[in-house]
Amino acid sequence: MRIPPYFNRKGYQRFFSGIMLGFIIGWLFFLMQYGMTVEHYVSTIKEQSHHIADLKEQIAQWKSTYEKSNEDNEKKLRVQKIKVFVTNNQTLKLSQLTIYEISESVQDQLENLLGEDLESIYKTRMLLYKAIENKNYEVDGEKYKVVVDQLFLYTTVDVHVKIIPEG
Repeated sequence: MRIPPYFNRKGYQRFFSGIMLGFIIGWLFFLMQYGMTVEHYVSTIKEQSHHIADLKEQIAQWKSTYEKSNEDNEKKLRVQKIKVFVTNNQTLKLSQLTIYEISESVQDQLENLLGEDLESIYKTRMLLYKAIENKNYEVDGEKYKVVVDQLFLYTTVDVHVKIIPEG
């Protein structure tokens, strides 16, 4: 078999060997650049993963501190205000002064709850019901009883009562 004539020429041999050498050098350059880029991204990802882990740890610490603080604050909640609402003032047709005096006397009866913590008041709420309902309220010579409809306990104690005339 005969060898083609352009392989015998030195110019063609130099050209093809130059292409191969350029290809090899280019491939090595590409591998080096790609390796440096990947190494940079890997180091960035490692730094970010460490940073994320630190932030997650900080969040966990903040969350536990926040939850503990909330629990402590719930234990420390105190009554700051007492409000008495009369629910059947439309049907009774009593004067506003009578309703006001009865609601004020109920509020005065609950005055000792101010500053108390909510947990202890919640535990004795049935005593509050009985204390309010068992007392006779006298306004302008007429006697009234009070029945507690609803009792809402929070920093403001809301007492919803019905007034029942006696006699």
